[in-house]
Amino acid sequence: MVDAAATEPRLTGTVPLYKNVEPLNRQKHATYGVNTVSQPFNFLKEWHFVPAISAEFAFACGSYPIIFLGDKKMPVLVMGLRQGSNLFVNEEGQFDTEHYIPAYVRRYPFVSAANPNDQPSTVCVDLDADFVVSENAERPFFDANGEPTDYTQQAIDFVSAFENDARTTEAFVERMIALDLLEKKDVKVSNPQDPENPVTVAEYFGVSSEKFDALPADKLKEMQTNGDLGAVVSHIISLQRWERILRRTSSAANAAAPAQA
Repeated sequence: MVDAAATEPRLTGTVPLYKNVEPLNRQKHATYGVNTVSQPFNFLKEWHFVPAISAEFAFACGSYPIIFLGDKKMPVLVMGLRQGSNLFVNEEGQFDTEHYIPAYVRRYPFVSAANPNDQPSTVCVDLDADFVVSENAERPFFDANGEPTDYTQQAIDFVSAFENDARTTEAFVERMIALDLLEKKDVKVSNPQDPENPVTVAEYFGVSSEKFDALPADKLKEMQTNGDLGAVVSHIISLQRWERILRRTSSAANAAAPAQA
């Protein structure tokens, strides 16, 4: 959080979910806060995956596939097959309460921004979040003395913990890459027009079962000690959740199709 007033520069770059991010400022945002809204998860409806931290793999693996994407092979939780369609948020902006809410989602509308020269990160807020208001907030960001309210302090603490977990996750991925455990994988579905050639609907990186099974006992012991073993096992278990994603995709498509006469 920063104290300089109206000269704050806007952050650059793209952060999934976030639209209009500013450093949280006790002067500029003195009257800001959040209100209860009827569609609290509207911000998530068009995102079919969100970044994940390794600490939540054990919780998330029962709900979503946990996969690795991009050049850096960072983990994400799959919540849909197509951009613009989250299968766990309904048309009323409500989250499917039977499933785990990712930490990345629970952090919103707050986020941290790195500063140069090893300075502490800055806590920021998405001012375009549906539930962020500029006045008459049910839960204000600051009290009458300009100090963070309990709500804001809890959010700051959560952002800090998430940032630490994100660094831990980066180190976890680096160790997986060093062990050459990640390989290209895909998800295929049958093609009624060409049964012999199924259609690839998803491509990603995942842990190679063969390479994982071939790890020596001392390496497995090391992974058990540093927590990597639990994360890898949770990831492998989570890949069974592709069936849920495919089933929900099919159900959503059928519901959207025009009724037959």
